Amino acid sequence: MNTFNLKHTLESGQFFRYDPMGEWNYLAERDKFFKIRQIGKKIEFVGTSPEHINRLFGLDQKYSKIIKNLAEDETLIPALEKYNGLRIMQRDPWETLVSFQCSIMSNIKKIKLNLNLIAKEFGKPLALDSVKQHSFPNPGEINDLDRVKSCATGFRARYIHAANALVDDKYFENLRKKKYEDAHSELMELPGVAAKVSDCICLFALDKMQAFPVDVWIERIMKETYPETKNMKNDEIRQFAWDRWGKNAGYAQQFLYHWARLKD
Repeated sequence: MNTFNLKHTLESGQFFRYDPMGEWNYLAERDKFFKIRQIGKKIEFVGTSPEHINRLFGLDQKYSKIIKNLAEDETLIPALEKYNGLRIMQRDPWETLVSFQCSIMSNIKKIKLNLNLIAKEFGKPLALDSVKQHSFPNPGEINDLDRVKSCATGFRARYIHAANALVDDKYFENLRKKKYEDAHSELMELPGVAAKVSDCICLFALDKMQAFPVDVWIERIMKETYPETKNMKNDEIRQFAWDRWGKNAGYAQQFLYHWARLKD
């Protein structure tokens, strides 16, 4: 089993500010801009530290144990095999919040556009090789509603602008220390953060691997794959996931999400 696959991980809807260029992928996260590639099982990167790579790509997770646990559910095995090496990333929480505020009634292509425009409007220029990017602004720096609207964010602009004044990096560090249920509830007090967005932040940025974001893709694949969920509402689907996969529900969700989007 390959315990890490860069392509599957980057393309699975967790991370948005990256550009494939030849063998390399150029990634921007907050003030970091770096490139990474995978040749066989070897990972090469330039422009950041091993510690950042390990955190961002979840390389310190007990992956083999997680997959072994999930494989006890035979229904999941086709997805586990097809996307072997898919990891749950651990992103910068602030950029993750804005990313998934942008995801409301949107798609991956549009989210990428929004985030790159916000970075260009409020961030600082970055460059690596001949490739240019911008840093993502810090909490407190997305402070002009009209400029947020100019980033093609539509009705989401007011959520982003309002949350910008309510959080800082310490806020997210405190959330990371809390139990999943408490962190999830607290996040839902922020503008534009309902259950699904809160779960995405918990899962992709706060180490809460039991979080199970339910969007239209997950609702569809769950009802197709698990007939018991056919008449369930989103909260009931989440409970079904916790009952079935426990603390690894988030990993099950990510395999199902990627499988649902790319199947057929």
